[in-house]
Amino acid sequence: MSNKDLIKKIADRIVDGRDTDWEMNIEAFDWNPGVGLYGIWRAYEATGELRYLDFLLRWAEAHGEEAGQKRSINSAAPCLTLWEVYKCTGKEFLKQVCLDTIRYLTKEAPLTVDGGLEHTVTEDVPGMKEQMWADTLFMACILLARTGRDLHRPEWCEFAAKQLVLHYEMLWDDKSELFFHGWHGIRKDHMSGVHWGRANAWILISTLEILETLGAFAGRAAVIERMGRHLNRLCRCQRENGMFGTILDDKSSCDEVSASAGIACGLHMAARTWGEAGELFTASERTIRAISGYVNEDGSVTKVSTGTPIMKDAQAYKEIAMTTTLYGQALAIMALEEGMKA
Repeated sequence: MSNKDLIKKIADRIVDGRDTDWEMNIEAFDWNPGVGLYGIWRAYEATGELRYLDFLLRWAEAHGEEAGQKRSINSAAPCLTLWEVYKCTGKEFLKQVCLDTIRYLTKEAPLTVDGGLEHTVTEDVPGMKEQMWADTLFMACILLARTGRDLHRPEWCEFAAKQLVLHYEMLWDDKSELFFHGWHGIRKDHMSGVHWGRANAWILISTLEILETLGAFAGRAAVIERMGRHLNRLCRCQRENGMFGTILDDKSSCDEVSASAGIACGLHMAARTWGEAGELFTASERTIRAISGYVNEDGSVTKVSTGTPIMKDAQAYKEIAMTTTLYGQALAIMALEEGMKA
């Protein structure tokens, strides 16, 4: 099956689904549906099928008013797609939803003692005060960079760039050349101390998107240098079957499809724009071939770890349940679409 046909199969699983469980329920203004929406947008870009754009417009009309109900980093995620749909359709209500979200991110969202965006969620849960997570770059900062560029708001671009630099400073592990899942500003530690696979995928994709969107900024050269080391290390973390583990440098952790797809997407993006194309393309293509074997007949992408906060230790990451999720569908679509561009 071609990449394009597989993208349609995976996207249709979301568009035609009527799921009510958290993992595949797209009817909420939150991060998991938000990443799922971005997968549908990338499917529209890859296929040109208007049914995907129509789906996104209907979703926005049904849920746009929910954007301000529970402001958080995670609830900003749908706006990455809504902004692209606004640019495509000119629907002013989409622009306003995004601008209100950006106002929250730049003026009201809590910052850690280090100046990084505190990773906040819609759920009423304790214990995330002063935490920076890798996920934040994808959920909020790509949006800030794109809107800042498109609307000529340099302060938003500077905010996004500062967050990218801070996350690189706080989450980077110079010894392993991988990223930690999170950082605690008060305790000054990485909590679990785990190089979680999906965290590294979020950071890689977000870095490439933000670098491509923004021009020069303070710290850009250091980000690029570390990104190059990260790319090389990821290639060495790839397993013989083409996959990546739940924990990248722990061979006892199982293969995990969303991390693998996200990393494959990032490797392809980097190969197109940052050189070393041979090694990066080869690694990415191996992963894309491997993850296609985890797509069920109905388009469900399997073996995706369910929602994962910063766990207490490596064993806890290994025990996270595997299932089918909206973000797993989306990351698989993104990898396949990048493969088409090759």
